Amino acid sequence: MAYVRFHGRNREKWWNHKESYERYDYLYAEEELAQWVPRIMDLSRQSGTVYVSMNNHYRGQSVVNARMIREMIRAAGGRVL
Repeated sequence: MAYVRFHGRNREKWWNHKESYERYDYLYAEEELAQWVPRIMDLSRQSGTVYVSMNNHYRGQSVVNARMIREMIRAAGGRVL
């Protein structure tokens, strides 16, 4: 089994924030997620099962990004539950 967790790339607010949720205020662009699809597919071939978790949850961004990467993996021929 393999596990990939996305926290967001909000460098500006990661260490310099008032509230902890500010760290996760990030919406991945399609290009950023697309870079991960081959890696996730490789992990799947090696381990059989890959869990992908989105933790950039501020304002529901994790849901948007989870749906995006799910469709990208499907388009690449991956099996998604």
